[in-house]
Amino acid sequence: ASAQLPSHFDLRDVSGQNYVSGVRSQSGGTCWTHGAMAAMEGNLMISGEWSAAGESGEPDLAEYHLDWWNGFNDNNNDDIDPPSGSGLEIHQGGDYRVTSAYLSRGEGAVRDIDGQSYDVPPARNSSSYHYFIPRDIVWMMAGEDLSNIDEIKQSLMDYGVVGTCMAYDESFLGSGYVHYQPASSTMDPNHAVAIVGWDDTKAVSGAPGPGAWIVKNSWGSSWGLDGYFWISYCDKHCGKHPEMGAVSFRGVAPPDWERVYYHDYHGWRDTWNEGGRGFSAFTAAGDESLEKVSFFTTASAAEVNIRIWDSFSGNELSGLLGSQSTTIGDIGFHIVNLSEPVDLEAGEDFYVEIEVSAGGMAFDRTSEVPVLLGAKSRVVVESSAQAGESFVRTAAGWVDFTSIESSGDLCIKAMSSTRGLGLSEESNFRASGPGGGPFSPASATYTLQCHGSQPISWEVRLPGAVDWLEIVGPSAGTLSPGESTTITLALGSSADSLNPGAYLAEVSFVNTVDHAGDTTRNALLLVGSPDLVYGENMDVDPGWQTEGQWAWGQPEGLGGEHGAPDPASGATGLNVYGYNLAGDYPNHLDPQSLSTTAIDCSGLYGLSLHFKRWLGVEQPSYDHASLSISTDGAEWMTLWENGEEINDGQWVDVDLDLAEAADDSGDLRIRWTMGSTDGGWTYCGWNIDDVEITGYRLKSDLIFGDDFESGGMESWSWSSF
Repeated sequence: ASAQLPSHFDLRDVSGQNYVSGVRSQSGGTCWTHGAMAAMEGNLMISGEWSAAGESGEPDLAEYHLDWWNGFNDNNNDDIDPPSGSGLEIHQGGDYRVTSAYLSRGEGAVRDIDGQSYDVPPARNSSSYHYFIPRDIVWMMAGEDLSNIDEIKQSLMDYGVVGTCMAYDESFLGSGYVHYQPASSTMDPNHAVAIVGWDDTKAVSGAPGPGAWIVKNSWGSSWGLDGYFWISYCDKHCGKHPEMGAVSFRGVAPPDWERVYYHDYHGWRDTWNEGGRGFSAFTAAGDESLEKVSFFTTASAAEVNIRIWDSFSGNELSGLLGSQSTTIGDIGFHIVNLSEPVDLEAGEDFYVEIEVSAGGMAFDRTSEVPVLLGAKSRVVVESSAQAGESFVRTAAGWVDFTSIESSGDLCIKAMSSTRGLGLSEESNFRASGPGGGPFSPASATYTLQCHGSQPISWEVRLPGAVDWLEIVGPSAGTLSPGESTTITLALGSSADSLNPGAYLAEVSFVNTVDHAGDTTRNALLLVGSPDLVYGENMDVDPGWQTEGQWAWGQPEGLGGEHGAPDPASGATGLNVYGYNLAGDYPNHLDPQSLSTTAIDCSGLYGLSLHFKRWLGVEQPSYDHASLSISTDGAEWMTLWENGEEINDGQWVDVDLDLAEAADDSGDLRIRWTMGSTDGGWTYCGWNIDDVEITGYRLKSDLIFGDDFESGGMESWSWSSF
């Protein structure tokens, strides 16, 4: 290792700070999604972008949203008609190139609480989802002689966790969980993991030299060294495989654009090496500001020239709208900000040209995709292209790329935002605390941006009746093109005198020039303790919808082929809702659910779900239990699923935050699901008692008027409790 790099490094303890998210437990063949998300989560931690985006706790991204919606599998491929039924088998493989296609077109990543569902596909997109996109995805290789190993080490120190691969085999796993596959082995990669550190002095039995990577696995914390293990520097594939050896996801943050224009749905599948110049043609969907361009570089140290054109006629581009030059040092995917945004009118054609000095043009095409990385089993994934979408420069001039590759499109994308005033943060301001305070958080910061080529005068307005919220600093100003400013909303001293309840105010961000981009965000203050607004103690059958062996009644204390048996009674009283009250759930069970009737939570905020659980379920590689909610009876969002084996053996209190997904819902439904299960061990499954929902009743005079507190309650119609 270089003298400038330490001989030991561990992202879990950098001067006492941890930059690695928790160990997950994968289901099915989804290791590649876990390797990618572990790397992205690590980048969000080391950069601070997770907390900067207003998120709490540690980063937790949805591996199974990527698994379902990557576009390469039999669940969905937008390039075929119908868009399903062909491609990779869902849950059974993929790689970091597949991941880069999903990310580069803005399909994800989303948070675990947004779109994490293994048994059924989560919603593809939702206005409630929070997205996180890398600005760069970099492919590195240590080299057979490890001559480039310092590049991977420096990337770990600068950008966090690195995704990698290996050919896992127990014969390669030595004592102390140290893995070494010799170069003579013919095994291809079959597993994806994540590098979190290194030790240059680590002894590796059988390897030609010392040194090993510290690696995070996705088989739960009970495996290996609390979920971690070692891989030798000399391992055949780890750090060396050209597509999976070492992949860094950098600059991960919420997108600061609204629309992505692209034709290359499947991203980088091949490289056109006959030249380094090409363009893609697009049509503006609205009055927009083109601010960013993305592409793949296929060689290191490439000079890149970006040009935006207004016309393509007579086989020539004309009407230069904007240009930018940059040097890209790494192979991979890159988003480049244009120093001068380009204004576009709705319906206007525009052409994005990329010229690279080294390597060729990355393109999408129908291709064979290896299942589980480099396995012998391969699946053809179809891509489609239309004439007039992508062109490359040859000695004969501009040539439509479909004449070279019938299913091919260049990997060129353009990112735009609606022209006018932009607001980066999607989240509302939500604070809570006891009557009299203190409240947390005490403030929230928003970023205003000027999209387009003209200055914008702006103003932030609060409702006149609200005195518990204030703007810190200027409430009006002017932004030049591309300029941004921050606005802080803070709780005022009068918040301390508010009665218990929920207080809601709408904050307006106004473009006073032409109102382009005017928008609002809500500020919500929750004072005191929440009220019980719904409850079922199971003494009486609430009449919920059941599937399969879900039933209401007294459990019989049976089952427990593995783990504990069912209880013999409820947590309070005799009765519960449970799956098979007379024993364990069966093998080969398709998902079957218990669903509540509609619960009216209109005018309620800060909602939380509380219930007693007695659950036994095998680890999620084999069996599944989950909980989801719906606010319309049609679309369901998974809030929880087992990330490991669960063997309660007693009643356990469960508390889940419903606020972001369900506040003010007039049709809230909760669903517990048992299954799917495999053909192995069986456990006692779900037992549920004492289901409650708590929330804060809206007290704001702004919304309901002066007589709400005294007269509003007569109009409420609560469910039994």
